[in-house]
Amino acid sequence: MAKQQRINVICPSCQTRLVVDPKTGLVIHSEHKKPEYSFDEALARERAKKEQSDEMFSKAFEEEKRRKAKLEEKFKTALDSKDELDEPSIRPWELD
Repeated sequence: MAKQQRINVICPSCQTRLVVDPKTGLVIHSEHKKPEYSFDEALARERAKKEQSDEMFSKAFEEEKRRKAKLEEKFKTALDSKDELDEPSIRPWELD
């Protein structure tokens, strides 16, 4: 029966291949998996994020403008109707 000289293990979190000595339990060799990542891809992702955030800001700004205009219109309407409904208040000293 032949004993295994080395144990090959793949780390589940970082996908690194480890070669372990079974007698001592020490890692003899490790190979890191290179990420499939390029500068151009990262730059494109960041530009897309910037465009998306600019678009969201523009939408929020326009919504705030519309909201402000509606509130101003309601305020003017309330001021106009107040003049129509407003009666002079009776002062207690004038009742004598």
